[in-house]
Amino acid sequence: MTPRERVLRCLNHQTADRVPLSGSFRPEVWTKLREHFGTNDNNVITEKLGLDFKSVGMRASKEFLERSGGSGSIRRDDGSYENEWGIRHVIGKNSPYMRYVYHPLADERNLDTYKFPSLEGRFEGLKERVEQLKQNYVVSAGTATFFKDGWNLRGLEAFLMDIATESPFMVKLLDRLLEYKLEIVRQFAQSGVDIISIGGDIAMHTRLFMKPDLWRKHFKWRDTMLIEEAREYGVQHFFIHTDGNIMEVMEDLLEIGFDIIDPIQPECMDPYEIKERFGDRMTLHGTISAQRTLPFGTVEDVRNEVRERIERCGKNGGLVVAPNNVVQFDVPLENLLAVYETAKEVGCP
Repeated sequence: MTPRERVLRCLNHQTADRVPLSGSFRPEVWTKLREHFGTNDNNVITEKLGLDFKSVGMRASKEFLERSGGSGSIRRDDGSYENEWGIRHVIGKNSPYMRYVYHPLADERNLDTYKFPSLEGRFEGLKERVEQLKQNYVVSAGTATFFKDGWNLRGLEAFLMDIATESPFMVKLLDRLLEYKLEIVRQFAQSGVDIISIGGDIAMHTRLFMKPDLWRKHFKWRDTMLIEEAREYGVQHFFIHTDGNIMEVMEDLLEIGFDIIDPIQPECMDPYEIKERFGDRMTLHGTISAQRTLPFGTVEDVRNEVRERIERCGKNGGLVVAPNNVVQFDVPLENLLAVYETAKEVGCP
């Protein structure tokens, strides 16, 4: 069975030869994987792990590549890095993680003159790339959630206040983001991708970042428009990534068309409850604890968790086994490998 056949059966709630596998890794983890498998070819590594998905994205903006000298960011004199949105971050001295230090719309008066990154020429060759990948894989492409782009541009605290007060600035920013994202989704859908994905946390460990009614009023209908636009071009599957506890709006997400929910963070939501309540309408993507089991458990702990997820969440399809977030540099390689080795050994429940 090809990865494409396996994934499509899973999404259609049919049994396959095994559960599909997915995952994403920090650069340090990729380095360990290259050393382990003795190759620098990431495609070979993903095949050996058994990963069943492929994703595509936009080309970098020609204008920004010219300004940045071909890089994905511009290093400024103060040591910060600026991306094509004008958002700046620094890298910690004792940590490989970044911290945002400048948001171009921190002053809301900047919105009228702010220019979103150009989309010109960024989808060249995409259709051909998608057609090639679809010979063996299900292919996804996507954009960030409105909430993620909003707070990245504005600053988290300020954007949360905008939402709480339902400020005219927020509405105007979301309207501009909607117009921009509709074009991105349209281009991806026209290229023939199978899945449109929308990613960016909208929740904390215990609840949403905002009142559910505010999410419904300002974000839900905009997500609906993106989904409806993609459906016009034949896309049938829609993926949302958000960490945290989203039970307050799970029904809403399913109602508007999201049928793949990631990552089902087990520290925040019970995968078994979700499978029981919603499993006939959605695919659970993730569920393997990247916060607890992968970094701190033994290999046997990992194997037991994978076995249990497949046994209790994998019946009649609807489960993609994956770490529930980007695998971090402190995860023992043997634990990561155990996820995929165990899933392939178990097959299907």
